[in-house]
Amino acid sequence: MAETVAPSVDLSPVYHRAHEVGSLRVTDEVRTRAPGDAEPPEEKKSVWSSIFNLVMFLVGGAALAWMLRTTSWPELEAVVVDVGAWAWVILGLELISLVLDAAAWHAFMRPEARMVPFWRVLGAWTSGRALNVLTPGGALGEATKVTMLINHAPRARVLSSIVLINVSMLYFSVAVMVIGIPITLLLTDLPSELKVLVGIGIAVIVPAMVALGFVIQRGAMATLVATLRRFRMISIERAKTWKDKLKDVDHHIKELHTDRTSGTRAGFGFVLASKLVTYAATVVLLAAVGVPLTPALIIGVLSVGVLISWISAIVPLGLGLADGGNYALYALLGATGPQGLFVTMLARARTVAVAILGLAMMAGLTVLDRLFKRRIQQKIIALKEKAEAEANPASAPTSP
Repeated sequence: MAETVAPSVDLSPVYHRAHEVGSLRVTDEVRTRAPGDAEPPEEKKSVWSSIFNLVMFLVGGAALAWMLRTTSWPELEAVVVDVGAWAWVILGLELISLVLDAAAWHAFMRPEARMVPFWRVLGAWTSGRALNVLTPGGALGEATKVTMLINHAPRARVLSSIVLINVSMLYFSVAVMVIGIPITLLLTDLPSELKVLVGIGIAVIVPAMVALGFVIQRGAMATLVATLRRFRMISIERAKTWKDKLKDVDHHIKELHTDRTSGTRAGFGFVLASKLVTYAATVVLLAAVGVPLTPALIIGVLSVGVLISWISAIVPLGLGLADGGNYALYALLGATGPQGLFVTMLARARTVAVAILGLAMMAGLTVLDRLFKRRIQQKIIALKEKAEAEANPASAPTSP
């Protein structure tokens, strides 16, 4: 008897549908593929983003362990115990700020925001925030935010929306510094050395903001690609390809200045609300420590203090730099150096709590994605077997 060979089965008509399980929106299109066929680009991107996120999780965990060992957990615990119930108020305000930041990011993604549930955006934002405070510079955290959403929404929209929220926050912080630092200089007799440092900071920041606005208006991604090409870091063909792919990103980023959509306006509103909550948390933190809340001190902390935090960001959690800088700043603004140190330690304890939460959410999202992919693969296998059995009923086992 001749052997019956099952025909090649195309399951596209059988199993081609968009569905949503939990939070991950996917389009399943199952086709038979020969063993030697190349893996689809989407699967390669998913694998590389998963590997990157795993590496970042390990880096963040190692950084957190090093930080706790360097700072001494008992010291952080003592600081939290000393302020009592205020610690929960401060942590609650920090969590509200995180939620508002994620809401801003989600709003900037419109209309593609409907493809990603808000809680996943919150998880990606909190995970990236954890890596930002645990590693120098903050670049790893921003890359992690993107890779954690890149498989759930169009890459261009994820990339442009993260640029929009970061530039919006930067503009707002710089505006507060430009207004607050001159007022602090008028209200407080700062040492000449600190005045020079602040003057240099303003002299650098203001032109940098003007240049950033010019680059955004011209096309941020196109300018970046052109710069890479000018230094011969990429080929002419690759530069042309990248510019074509990044046109949508530049168009979306330009909404920061002109032709703002409802999503961009909503994102601005959430950024403003987040900043106000953050400033409220800072004032509550000062009150919890017992610092006298004078106008000069509050304005100085929210302006000159921001400049110190930016400088101290070159090391994880600003260890050493933030301590010494705030010790001197608070003494100059009418409080005491030890109070400035205490405020720094309490803020560090708050940041550690957020970092732990972020790493936990990162681990949870990773496990959830793996379980979901496994379930989808099992469904695909079951549907393939069913389709093959229907296409070749003679080969199906018969019941006695």
